[in-house]
Amino acid sequence: MPMTRGPGGEVLLQMTRVRGLSAWLVRVIVVGLVATPLEAQSPTAVSADRVLIGMEAETGVFPVDEENLGMRLVIREVNDAGGVHGRALEVRGYPRAGGAAVDQAVANARRLVDEDGVFFLLNFGGPAAVGVAELAMAREVPHLFPHTALVTMDGGRYVFTSYPRYAGESLVMLEHLTETRGARRIGIVHAANIYGEYFRDRLGSQATRFGYAVAGAHALEERDPGDLSDAMAALRATRPDTVVMAVYPAQARRGMEAKAALAWDDVTMVSSGPLTDEQYLDVPGGAAEGTVGFCHYPDPNLAEAPGIEAYRALMRRYHPGHPMNRYSLYGYVFGRLALEGLERAGRDLTRERFVDAMESIREWDSGGILPPVSFSSTDHHAQPAGFICELRDGRFEAMSGWIEP
Repeated sequence: MPMTRGPGGEVLLQMTRVRGLSAWLVRVIVVGLVATPLEAQSPTAVSADRVLIGMEAETGVFPVDEENLGMRLVIREVNDAGGVHGRALEVRGYPRAGGAAVDQAVANARRLVDEDGVFFLLNFGGPAAVGVAELAMAREVPHLFPHTALVTMDGGRYVFTSYPRYAGESLVMLEHLTETRGARRIGIVHAANIYGEYFRDRLGSQATRFGYAVAGAHALEERDPGDLSDAMAALRATRPDTVVMAVYPAQARRGMEAKAALAWDDVTMVSSGPLTDEQYLDVPGGAAEGTVGFCHYPDPNLAEAPGIEAYRALMRRYHPGHPMNRYSLYGYVFGRLALEGLERAGRDLTRERFVDAMESIREWDSGGILPPVSFSSTDHHAQPAGFICELRDGRFEAMSGWIEP
């Protein structure tokens, strides 16, 4: 299958693992993936009384484990009610064995597909999703809703993607920052991988269009760093009025703590994509107050939409006392969407019938968590829209309605 790309650098038809990403071009290298589809559905995928699903086992990484907790929340409720068309949903996953997290996640997905014969893969998000999506296409095994916007496969039959794409999000936020908030010098602190480097390069490529200067950039190598005071002080010395955070939750929290320690009050902080969650960004002392971002979901604790009330009820039922956040809400709503496909596919379940069933979904109602969802044979993207939000009194408040870039 030929490989094409979207305007933000996303791979459109066939994805591979990547080490670097510019705003306009990806250098792609595939390692260890044999592009030979399974000739027939594995007999272990669907039996008389179960459907075998592949997910990651607990990783110790906060967002990943919370996303999967939300998906397992749906699976547990379904099984307690008797399953789908008389079949229980059985989850199988493997812990990461050490080494590079992306490589381990892809290796575990390959094991689940090639050795265990799972019916489909759920999540496997972040940079690992790039390699997992390639595997799914090669093996003709559905890969559903990875927690990332790095994978864009509208023409790929076996991959269904989730939240708004980074190319559109970045344009919405840069327009808002410059035209509404008057940003003129924008810096960035970013993860030292494909995710962070995308936003770094995007910031540079759009500077002339929106009339700002890139003040400085700092890459974070460790996912769970120690004190970031020196890094934030160096960034402050470049005199930004705005700082974009294209990082992971633990990195963001350390950055906010360093901002507080430096008493750096004359700067607007901006959270990227799925980072926009109170649980990690809201640090003691109010240093994160005023942070703006592109929210994907309403407040999981306070919103009154029926879908969110149902999520809270299940969290209280199965995980009493566990904090609610947008990561597990993500898992919950996209777990529901996968369940919709299984229900539509019927008792005579095959992967092809399942994909056909997913593509038949029109105006699916999530109960207010997402805008209505529709799929087709050429559009497997569930959620193109988000909304601008700002952290006020410890909660992200909506500053706009749904915006589809």
